[in-house]
Amino acid sequence: MKKKKNRFCLIYMLVLLAVLGILYYMQIRNEYKHEAENVNMVYQMLGELQKGVSYEQAIADILKGNENQDALEEGLRVLSEYGYDRDYHSVFSSRTKAYAKKLAVFYLGIYILFLALGYIFLRIVKKNREAEYQKLGNILERFHNGEYDFLAENLKGELESSAYMRLESLGKKLELNEQRMAVEKEETKALVTDLSHQLKTPVASIKMCFQLLEDENLQPEERKEFLNRLGEQIVHLEGLLSALVNISRMETGMIEIRKEMTSIFNTVVQAVNQVYMKAEDKGIEIVIDTDHEEIEKLPLAHDIKWTKEAVVNVLENAVKYSPVDSTIQIIMKKQLHFLRIEIQDKGIGIKKEEINRIFQKFYRGKHEVVRQAEGSGVGLYLARKIIEEQGGNITVVLPVGGKQVKGSTFAIMLPLKSNNLYFSKEG
Repeated sequence: MKKKKNRFCLIYMLVLLAVLGILYYMQIRNEYKHEAENVNMVYQMLGELQKGVSYEQAIADILKGNENQDALEEGLRVLSEYGYDRDYHSVFSSRTKAYAKKLAVFYLGIYILFLALGYIFLRIVKKNREAEYQKLGNILERFHNGEYDFLAENLKGELESSAYMRLESLGKKLELNEQRMAVEKEETKALVTDLSHQLKTPVASIKMCFQLLEDENLQPEERKEFLNRLGEQIVHLEGLLSALVNISRMETGMIEIRKEMTSIFNTVVQAVNQVYMKAEDKGIEIVIDTDHEEIEKLPLAHDIKWTKEAVVNVLENAVKYSPVDSTIQIIMKKQLHFLRIEIQDKGIGIKKEEINRIFQKFYRGKHEVVRQAEGSGVGLYLARKIIEEQGGNITVVLPVGGKQVKGSTFAIMLPLKSNNLYFSKEG
């Protein structure tokens, strides 16, 4: 904890110093620019007067911003005859240096002031945190002693923050969770290992690009290339973290599926629209086929947001592993008890021995194309969880014709009737 605090203080000091340094540099640079403009105005005016231009006209040219390079050089030549050249320190230079010193003192004062404010802020935060830790320590000590209901009996109305209310709820669940701790411990170890593996590559790439960009001798073309790579890895990392957050929330029950009786066709169209640009970049056409026009108007109890997320995950895989200028076909059929949504692509396909594994968390196929492509191995897993939470299922359809048939077909089955129907405005 102390190391983290010291690291935060160091970062705060360095960032503050860098910001103030940049501001100081920009102001001084602007001042030197004004100095150069003032000196050049003197050169130009003298040069124009030397060439016979009237005093009024010379002033007018300067006020209008009319630059006369010949007059400027002539003025400098005349002044050089009196012992003045560009390296000579004029009254403008003296004023600029004096301004720079005053500005440096000003920013130093600002720096010290912000350091003092930061120190005071940290002291206040530390004091408040210690008080909170003391309260939490007392609560956890009671939890350790098996007193899970003390919050509701003794502290009701005193601790109103959501954190303490959640602790009260946690205390009521601890006893039931004790039997599951051994299993959860093993699952946590596996999860940490998987996360470490998934995050290692993008983090290493970002670190490498950042180190290379620190090289001052880097060529502009190389800098641009490394910036592009850095951006790609950041996008990949954001997508991975977003998927992991969704999985975590789904598995812990923080995401509640809320079904609405609405058009499933519109939900599929929204999913297609979300992956349209990626498909367009590869010249891939996405076609939606229905066995009857009533499918387009068919109301189906489903969660719009998360059903769309599941379909998007399958479509993104299809786009990623399909060849350019190919077609992805979505077939929607109404069956006896289910609506069947088939997503067919012309991609690399899925081996029979991998069909039961592709829906596992963090699993990625062994195909060389899969290994080379960006991915986290969580999209299909999340899609399966979403569909199963709604009473449906998702499978891979084995191709008819064996190895001669290219591509993959995913079948999503959603029940036409649902006993658990919740209406919600939340998407």
